[in-house]
Amino acid sequence: MFNLKLRNKYLISLVLTFGISTTSFASECDSKKLEPVFDLMVQRTKLMEGVAAYKFTQKQQPYDAATELKVLSNVRKIAEDNKLAPSDLMVFAQIQMDQAKQVQQYWLNYWGSHAANQPDPAITPGIDSLRQQINAIDAKLYSKLIANLANLQICSQAEMRKQMSAAYTGVRGIPSTPDYNSLTVSALSNISPTGQQ
Repeated sequence: MFNLKLRNKYLISLVLTFGISTTSFASECDSKKLEPVFDLMVQRTKLMEGVAAYKFTQKQQPYDAATELKVLSNVRKIAEDNKLAPSDLMVFAQIQMDQAKQVQQYWLNYWGSHAANQPDPAITPGIDSLRQQINAIDAKLYSKLIANLANLQICSQAEMRKQMSAAYTGVRGIPSTPDYNSLTVSALSNISPTGQQ
């Protein structure tokens, strides 16, 4: 009788120990897997200098309602196809587009006051070519986001902000207010499967 009680206590403590250790391993942040996500976001942001150059030569403003609606419609479809809450993914997309407009405006202002550095219309990429590049990056980015959904929900926002800040080092045109790193990381953390909001 005594040995049976002792054995049961041993088994219970073993199960609890194993359960706790597997839970802690399952819930650890693998921030290395998020590097491609931030790298793709940086690639997208850097293309905004080219978009701004095109808009500068065409005397256009950064805001393009028709394109933004197409992007949001596409993001909604991606979310629905992957059983994610559409509003969560659309918030992330909108923050990316708002940041893109800020970067474009930075370059438009810069070239407006630095005539010697203005883009040459003869060699400025066309908007269709730039949009194809942005669409290709977006396809990879959303694929990586979906593949890393667990990490996005497990990793702390502080860790992701640190990673994002390092990735964006040297990228010009992102204002300090609002804090786009914090807004983006918050949006990333909130992406969740349908019904888990």
